Amino acid sequence: MSVSEVVGWIREPARPKRRLAGYVVAIAGPLALALTLAPFRNTLRTTTVGFGLIVVVVVAASLGRVGPGVVASIVGFLTFNFAFLPPYGSLVIERPEDVTALFVLLGLSILISVLFARAAERADAAEAREGELRSLQELSRDLVVQGPGEETYRALLEHVVGRFGFTAGALFVQMPGSGLVERMTVGAEPGAVTPSWDPSSPGRAPERLPLSVGNRNLGLIVLVGDRGPLEASEGRVIRAVCDQLALVLERDRLLRTATEAEIFKQTDQVRRSMLAAVSHDLRSPLAAIKASVTDLMDPDVPRTGEERADVLQTIDAETDRLDTLVANLLDLSRIEAGVLKARTERVDVAEVAIAEVDAICTRWPDVRIGTVIDEGHTLAEADPVFLVRVLANVLENAAAAASKAGRPDVQLRVSRHQGAVAVRVVDHGAGFDPTTREQLFYPFYRLEERTPNLGPGLGLAIAKGFVDLMGGELWVEDTPGGGATFAFSLPRAVQR
Repeated sequence: MSVSEVVGWIREPARPKRRLAGYVVAIAGPLALALTLAPFRNTLRTTTVGFGLIVVVVVAASLGRVGPGVVASIVGFLTFNFAFLPPYGSLVIERPEDVTALFVLLGLSILISVLFARAAERADAAEAREGELRSLQELSRDLVVQGPGEETYRALLEHVVGRFGFTAGALFVQMPGSGLVERMTVGAEPGAVTPSWDPSSPGRAPERLPLSVGNRNLGLIVLVGDRGPLEASEGRVIRAVCDQLALVLERDRLLRTATEAEIFKQTDQVRRSMLAAVSHDLRSPLAAIKASVTDLMDPDVPRTGEERADVLQTIDAETDRLDTLVANLLDLSRIEAGVLKARTERVDVAEVAIAEVDAICTRWPDVRIGTVIDEGHTLAEADPVFLVRVLANVLENAAAAASKAGRPDVQLRVSRHQGAVAVRVVDHGAGFDPTTREQLFYPFYRLEERTPNLGPGLGLAIAKGFVDLMGGELWVEDTPGGGATFAFSLPRAVQR
């Protein structure tokens, strides 16, 4: 039995018709039975006629409950006396034993009609309650399964308005500092249904159903229409629906609170990490630059041209390092804020990669980077600026790992990968634990520190952000023999 069937049964307009049919059977049934059996009354036993009248009583009570059952008992009593007890055609009772039979029949008929009517009413009530429980169970399942959002609330409100005969309804939600705020209205224009009602206004008062969980008031449902007051069974169903909706509203509120708390936690974590990076990693190159410049400006310290060149080279290297850190911090903030947009065009990935290899070899003279390029698969749809930054970060990471491990050979490969253009940077450094793969792309994560809270660690996170903006994918693989292979793919350029 569906929700609509249960509600329809609760408000079934056929109940008065059933009661009327019961009265018709109560009056016409005994008379019809008398007309049928009267020609055989001399050969029939009175108990046979009595059982026939009891059957009529049972039918009348099943249709109209107690009232028709009692009427059928009285009409049957009079009919039995008039048509089947001598003298026939009168209400006079000739034999004393017939008096006992007649009144026993009346008593049994009334008792049977009352008991049968009560049993039928209890069965109907049990069936209705079972239907209510089943429908509410289905409704609860649907509310739990459906995700939070306006569509869930609208569907439930439309169901209540349509099934219970209202013309319009509105959902109001309690907002801190603002009171009741209209969330949605069905069957009328927004604002047409208000949470308050003036008793002096014409028309019937709307149904106002509060939504609460415990002592917490979450909102209000207001239903308006020309229908009569809610019946007890209707009130139970609507009240249960409102309780379910209140639980859904509370669930959605707690979900929003948890999401906001998680966002705040992550934001605070990034803020702390960024402050650590600013306080340590940015100050380190500044301190080196300041010390070198101060050393050069000291007139009391004699220096040869070679010594002066070494100090200037240190200043240049630390300035490049500071510029990279600042650029990475700015890029990360733009990526997380969602303000960066990729401007893709047809790019020769091999050409850009070779240029970046030369730049990395200049910064890491002890590292040897070989290239393997599939000439037929180097054209991709990419943002040239983003591509340069991705290659620079990935190659820088590989060069640092190779140099630290004392295995200076790094290889860059450009080839086809599942219909896209893929770039792989292979090093033979210390490698990594497989459990840290996902963490490698977190901001401020350093593999050797095993924590996302310290150090700048921005290169791979920024590279992943740029690759995602270009519609590609960045991942990491194990290098056979030890080390790591960082790879990314970009959409293949469309032939023009």
